[in-house]
Amino acid sequence: MNNKKLLYTLLLGATLTSCAEVEICERDEHPHKGDVNFTYTWNKPEDKPNRMGVLCYRVVGQWKQVAEVNTDDLTLRLIGETTITPENRPNENPDEGDNTGGGDNTGGGDNTGGDNTGGDNTGGDNTGVTEPSEPTEPTEPTEPSEPGTEKIPDFTPTIKIPRGYYKFATFPLDNPSIDYSELEQFMKNDAKDYPLQNVGLSYKVYDIKDPKLNKPLAWQDFNPYAKYIQPDVEPLYYDSTVVQRVRADRQTTFEFKPKILSQNIDINFNIVKNTDEVEFKVTEVWAEISGVPTYIKMNTGYLDITKTSKMLFKTDIKPNNPDDNGNDTNENKRIACHGNINVTGVVNVQRAYGETLEDVRKKIYGPGIMQVVIYTEVYNPKTGQTFPQKWQGIINLYNTLNKAKLMTTTSDNKYVYRNGEHGTINISAEILLDGKTVGNIDKGGDALDRWIQTDSDINIDI
Repeated sequence: MNNKKLLYTLLLGATLTSCAEVEICERDEHPHKGDVNFTYTWNKPEDKPNRMGVLCYRVVGQWKQVAEVNTDDLTLRLIGETTITPENRPNENPDEGDNTGGGDNTGGGDNTGGDNTGGDNTGGDNTGVTEPSEPTEPTEPTEPSEPGTEKIPDFTPTIKIPRGYYKFATFPLDNPSIDYSELEQFMKNDAKDYPLQNVGLSYKVYDIKDPKLNKPLAWQDFNPYAKYIQPDVEPLYYDSTVVQRVRADRQTTFEFKPKILSQNIDINFNIVKNTDEVEFKVTEVWAEISGVPTYIKMNTGYLDITKTSKMLFKTDIKPNNPDDNGNDTNENKRIACHGNINVTGVVNVQRAYGETLEDVRKKIYGPGIMQVVIYTEVYNPKTGQTFPQKWQGIINLYNTLNKAKLMTTTSDNKYVYRNGEHGTINISAEILLDGKTVGNIDKGGDALDRWIQTDSDINIDI
């Protein structure tokens, strides 16, 4: 009987003094934390961002935080939920404020790889204790710091996070083209109210009249289903791990091999000039492509095809018979147009319920549509002078994008991921321009996408 009592006592004592695999207590001085750091293998090291963020998400006994990694030396630090976006980044200029890591750790944990029990923040004991000073009069409470001025810790070789099982995801930090608001909401809210699978990063979009949009021309939009992203957005790198274990009282290194989610795409098409009745030369050609995914799922890196935008870009023009400066001439008959864009990809116009394939091919609204504006100088034989004239056309790239195979669709038809870092859109349909209308060189067959004139600004009757 005494043996049974002794066994019961030992088991009860072990239960009361032991810690669960996932700790509930998250105090900075709690011993059940592990040191972690991250390594990066880059496909193109010369293109790597200066800073990468790492989402540290504990899947059981939820704990979450974002780490900031210096990609040059792989030092890192935990940052607060209000310091993710570029406009809220803390002031790191030593001439304008102290940022030595001696203040509070807004990330919610020790960022030194050592004990943080109220002494110094160097990872060792506080041996340099000075004599206590005379108490001072209490002061009035100060106002909270303005966003962008709060202190955050220095970069260190490792960070200390509570032990448990984690999913890690890395992404560019401080990218001015990215909206981080959903990630910030995820950091602030409980997991049951804001689960990780609902979190994504998205490109910022702009109205055509927004002065922040880098557009150099007055554009009449005949496909106004969505707003615009900036031309040539910065490449978006991403990688994530399977669920990994962080153990207490030891250091664990996790490896990332970030891939570029964005895609570099060449777009090629031709203009055929008919100058039998009117002589003219092409001076500039601008284009707009729609169907650019703007929303990236944080837990998978997939692109949402229901959230797309548009992009304006200028093309290079190469006449077959140029003048000495490489420009078009009245006598030239053919021009090759080439554009290059950096986007997440381009998706096709969607087929709605009950629509036939013919219905889809006739659409000039929504994703997968390209518009062009052709600027010309038309020769007036009556006056012997030239005058500017603008032509605008539109094309549904349904068949062209199917051939390009830029994206692969997931099994649920909700998301896509790109097929490689580079793609090409070769538009077989040629623009026939005769100085009066925008038309097509009809090569026959239903598989040919067709140009449609949408606008011109003829201002002289010729």
